[in-house]
Amino acid sequence: MKKIVALITVAMTCFGSQAIAESSTIKRETGATVTVNDLGDVKVHSYLSPQQVFANNTHIIETASQLVLIDTQFILPMANDYRAYADSLDKPIERLVITHEHPDHFLGSEAFNDIDIYALKSVAAKIKAHGQKEIDEKKAQFGEAVASTFVIPKAMEPGSVKIDGVTFLFESVMNAEAEEQLVTKLPDYGVISVGDIVYSGVHMILAGQPPSWIAALKDLKAGSDDYPIVLSGHGTTTNPAVYDTNIAWLGKAGDLLGSTKNGEDFKNGMTEAFPDLGMDAAIDFVLPFIFPEEAK
Repeated sequence: MKKIVALITVAMTCFGSQAIAESSTIKRETGATVTVNDLGDVKVHSYLSPQQVFANNTHIIETASQLVLIDTQFILPMANDYRAYADSLDKPIERLVITHEHPDHFLGSEAFNDIDIYALKSVAAKIKAHGQKEIDEKKAQFGEAVASTFVIPKAMEPGSVKIDGVTFLFESVMNAEAEEQLVTKLPDYGVISVGDIVYSGVHMILAGQPPSWIAALKDLKAGSDDYPIVLSGHGTTTNPAVYDTNIAWLGKAGDLLGSTKNGEDFKNGMTEAFPDLGMDAAIDFVLPFIFPEEAK
């Protein structure tokens, strides 16, 4: 955690990414990168923060005349820059949807307090109930980089919505990384936003139970032929091969949870099994919860 705090303002190079459409990459002064995938009538802009601030991958779906945003970033400087980038597209933001209630996905909402923000009913209720506590805790850790206010989202239901002529399918996935998580699909363009059900190119934050999380990933994999563009919640925008990587990671984590007795052995086991993944601070973040006796 101290390492994350110390490096919170440090710029870094972007992740390597695999071309999944006609794409381009933009480097921001904040250290974030934006990958733009041009799908013809729709463009997908993925705004990726540095690994030192958890590699949050937030997204802008640009239609002919409007924007739909997914998640808000964690720290306020990134959220403000994300908003500035969205405004630079010179189209109105029709809505912003929040995938789930974890603070790295809604604490940047202060930068979007003038637009309609939505979340699934249970997610909106959790943000309303716990948002101020999250601000207080994260300010104690990260200081003024964390916003002082947050937006309580409007409740939304799963279903199909046409926005500027584009079909958006909003679906609920239970008991993966969070108790409930919003998945957004663009069936006519092969795009799926999966929130924190998927991490791409980085170690996962073990916030859910491996068995049910793996089941959710297998369900996503089963329909992956129709959705070759995968918008992750952390790490790069990617392709369906990421499902197998995440399933393997969670399987290894489950094995180590049953066989290791301390955080050091757990982390060593994960980093040795997946040496090519970045952001091993994601493992450090959850060790106090996995091995609470060591946190005393």
